[in-house]
Amino acid sequence: MNFMKAWLLNSLFVVALTGASCTDPKKPDASGGATGAATGDANSLAGFLVTDYAPLAKWLDERFEVDYKHMSPQLIFDQVPLNDIYYETSNLPTSVAAFNYSSKDISRRELLKRIAHHWNLKMSFASDASGKPSAVKVEG
Repeated sequence: MNFMKAWLLNSLFVVALTGASCTDPKKPDASGGATGAATGDANSLAGFLVTDYAPLAKWLDERFEVDYKHMSPQLIFDQVPLNDIYYETSNLPTSVAAFNYSSKDISRRELLKRIAHHWNLKMSFASDASGKPSAVKVEG
């Protein structure tokens, strides 16, 4: 009887692990894949543009509906809802795939992460003399 219980518990454990490993968290949504939209790691926000400056954190996490078509690195930061702050850009790529993305509910932080992932850009904050963030530095 104890052997059967142990075997059953082990079997359930293996099935649970196998089932959990079958999900694909990087599965592209309807806007990803061949359309040129960012997919994959763009969904993970861990450590991306983290700030303890409350007004900027609130701005980054505000949610919007967006519909971007044929955006280049030179145009994307002038688009609503990203155009409310200053960006320091350098070495932006020129001959790259356009950014096409549509969402009914996305934060600016999520959107910037998708953009960074799509064109392999580095994003961080530039600070003023008092230590407050003054711009988003975007480097290609």
